[in-house]
Amino acid sequence: MAEPAYVDIVWQHLRHALGPAPEPRPAVLLDVPDGTDFRELVEEISGRAGQPRTLIDDGRRMVPLDARTGLPLVEPFGEDVRELRAWPYWNDWIGCARVVRAGREHVVAVIAHRADPAAEGVPEDASWTEKLRLVTGWEPAPRTPVDWQAAEQALGTRLPGDYKEIADLFGYGSFDMYLELLLPGVRGLDLVDWSLSARAHGADLWRPHPVHPDPGGLLRWGVSEQELDFFWQTGAADPDDWPVLVRTDFDTWERYECGVGEFLVRLLTDTGLGHPTSRIAAHCFADYA
Repeated sequence: MAEPAYVDIVWQHLRHALGPAPEPRPAVLLDVPDGTDFRELVEEISGRAGQPRTLIDDGRRMVPLDARTGLPLVEPFGEDVRELRAWPYWNDWIGCARVVRAGREHVVAVIAHRADPAAEGVPEDASWTEKLRLVTGWEPAPRTPVDWQAAEQALGTRLPGDYKEIADLFGYGSFDMYLELLLPGVRGLDLVDWSLSARAHGADLWRPHPVHPDPGGLLRWGVSEQELDFFWQTGAADPDDWPVLVRTDFDTWERYECGVGEFLVRLLTDTGLGHPTSRIAAHCFADYA
């Protein structure tokens, strides 16, 4: 069985500090208690870091491996890895592996350096969705597509194109373990359900702003564990022209004349916005699907 106390030890080896990129370090191999089940350990880590990427399965590499996709986790083992699951976590990779040593199979946890996935730069002419993918190093996974027609019909409005692109590409999860998108069909974070609930609570919910579908009403699209709320201010005929509003406390609002895609890239990279995510050297997306 995978003990939460052991996963606490794994987390103690992660470099959580904000600031400049830390120096690369050799991979850290962590002894796993005897009797630990590989899949139970993967499940325990997933509860904190999201769904893992499968790098190796039955001894076969499932994706091309380089520094951006998890090679530092594999290098300490050579050809001895039978199975490897990986999680990007800011400046580190977390790995859980089944390896063969002296003819016996062992379960091993490993922490390896993760370089900034956007260190080589981001093309200026790339879309905001593509910039967000490059900044986080996200590798898209197959997923059930969102029924946008049903969601927009329930909301009574079209939704911004960049938001739909980002939702389709990333799915349900967290940017830098800081901001989660509301998505149609996600239990507990359903964009449509949250909108209907907001309507039911009435006009004083986000004063001085009205609530969608009132003219110029707010429609919430994101939440944060830091008790921040992220909205569109609807009203423009073209949803792509809706600005982003952020409620930083009950009565304080910030307005950004941009869409969700540009806002998220700036949230992660622009220190001028003041969010702690902009002081993280390597950004990531935790997949909670």
